[in-house]
Amino acid sequence: MTPDVIQVQHPQLGTVKGCNGDVVSFRGLQYATLNDRLADPVLKTRYTNPLDATTYGPMSPNPPGAFQLEMTLIQRSRPDPDYLTSSETESLSLNIWVPRGRDGELLRNLPVFVWVHGGGFVSGSGNLPHYDLTRFVRLSTEQGTPVIGVTINYRLGLLGLLTSQELRDAGYKPNNQLRDQRVAFQWLRKYISGFGGNPGSITAAGESTGAVTIGLHLLSDESLFEQAYLTGGSPLLLPVSSPEDHETSYNTIIRSLGLESTTASERIQALISIPYDELMAKVSMGLVYRPMLDNDLIKFPLSHAYVQDSKSNIPGRKWLQSLMIGDSQFDSSSMAIFAAFKKPGISSKFSESLLSALGTGSAVEELLAAYGFDSDSRDDETAFRSFLDFSNDIGYFAATCSFATGFAPITHTFALNEKNPWNGMFQGEATHVFDVVLLFQNFQEDLPAALAQAGKDMASDAFLFIRGKNPWVTAANGTMVYGPSSSDSDAAKATRRVVAERLSPETGRRRAMIDHGSKIGLDKVAAAYNAFMSTP
Repeated sequence: MTPDVIQVQHPQLGTVKGCNGDVVSFRGLQYATLNDRLADPVLKTRYTNPLDATTYGPMSPNPPGAFQLEMTLIQRSRPDPDYLTSSETESLSLNIWVPRGRDGELLRNLPVFVWVHGGGFVSGSGNLPHYDLTRFVRLSTEQGTPVIGVTINYRLGLLGLLTSQELRDAGYKPNNQLRDQRVAFQWLRKYISGFGGNPGSITAAGESTGAVTIGLHLLSDESLFEQAYLTGGSPLLLPVSSPEDHETSYNTIIRSLGLESTTASERIQALISIPYDELMAKVSMGLVYRPMLDNDLIKFPLSHAYVQDSKSNIPGRKWLQSLMIGDSQFDSSSMAIFAAFKKPGISSKFSESLLSALGTGSAVEELLAAYGFDSDSRDDETAFRSFLDFSNDIGYFAATCSFATGFAPITHTFALNEKNPWNGMFQGEATHVFDVVLLFQNFQEDLPAALAQAGKDMASDAFLFIRGKNPWVTAANGTMVYGPSSSDSDAAKATRRVVAERLSPETGRRRAMIDHGSKIGLDKVAAAYNAFMSTP
């Protein structure tokens, strides 16, 4: 269906065509150009006039079935959107949603909410329907706290994170994914005022690996945004990779392409010129892509100890004005898919691996016992669920606590305990990505009334935060707890309360990782866990 088109005059871009409505959207705005698929992004400053922003731009290529996998995590069925095209060189675009005032005019000088999607660094897009910010922005206006919404697209997988010494020697910088995002924020600083946004009031928000990358931007000396909103992820969730790890992946790709005997320049030329589908047909789908410790964008890895230390030299401490961070009660639900290969014999394998890495001692034994890994007699299903709980607490909850400690007093924490009501692996639990479902309002018709209201409450708190206000007043260790609200059809009121102590049972969180893991050292526990995950 052809959208109703509106034309606005942007002081720098000239006439810009957008999609009309009570919330006006500008889609597919290219923020950077690429000389080739692995090149450094270049801020775009020249545009055609008029500029057509009525359709989504192409996204970075995704693995087959990526959208349906995300729907599986959400536990809701949706058909593949028919507008999702991909391109390895034209994918650096963003989408903007602007609210109207009562007089019909586009509102001005509004704070800006920028969403960085997740997807394990390899999939996703700011164009996906569950990230559509129309309802989110509309609700902000209805509640008298209007904001502008933005989603961005950036390079994924091989295109976003491939690097090697010979690529770097040839001028190809590592961490394209982070570089793309940086340029998107720079573009917003330069151009968002023409769409009604305040370039000095930007909140960077993300979930899962989107939150990981936002946290990594705190290593930037440049102020990219004023506030950060991290849900279901942080840079403590996944460790950055070493140059050696990337060298191994690069050599695997070179062998897959049969390029071992060619020169460095010939190999690089092949990597940037082989048709993308042909390239990916030959490259192993099992390769892991993560940001690299490059002594430039990522000068050092962020650790629990470094984050907790309020005096540590994290550049973002100097410019970040406020932080909101929270986790879902069962964020590790996604691991039931991605770590399913670990299930056979996990009771003995996990305990043996951690004991080997951490050694024996009362704290280690107490930690293992707290999650039931003091016995090998449990069946695989029961032990695997305990493993998922362990994963949840070291990957998500411990990270929330570490940031709350080290970034006090500018940090607000929340615990999302709203239960996914839909059929799936974990119906009735607060699953990964369900925070996105609630926050952006795009599944409201499918939710019980109380859960639909819970999403509005969560968004309302976000609006206050985005506008630079305290969404709730808590003691130093307090947190906002969302849910669990009733899924009964006759219940309409959501459950929402402030709990004064973050480690209180009222938050629905286990203390074991903090109580026992902290005695060992959370970074040691995380390293032992990641070592187990890296084995076949």
